[in-house]
Amino acid sequence: MTDMKWELLTKVYDRIEAEMIKSALEAIEIEAELAQESVGGTIPVSFGKFAEVQIFVAKDNLEEAKKWLAEYDNDDQKL
Repeated sequence: MTDMKWELLTKVYDRIEAEMIKSALEAIEIEAELAQESVGGTIPVSFGKFAEVQIFVAKDNLEEAKKWLAEYDNDDQKL
């Protein structure tokens, strides 16, 4: 059996925010992938399970990504 390459970093309920987080992580060379229920990716849904977007990062970069996310969350709360 092979080891999983990805680890769950966080979940958000806004596809645009998920895309922004993914882009920001990739800008600092942390590989990221998004996962969402298929209906949420095709029909705009802003509530419940279908709105949930999971953000995964490469297992090797999980700790660095968690540090970045903590800073992102802290900056977001200041607004």
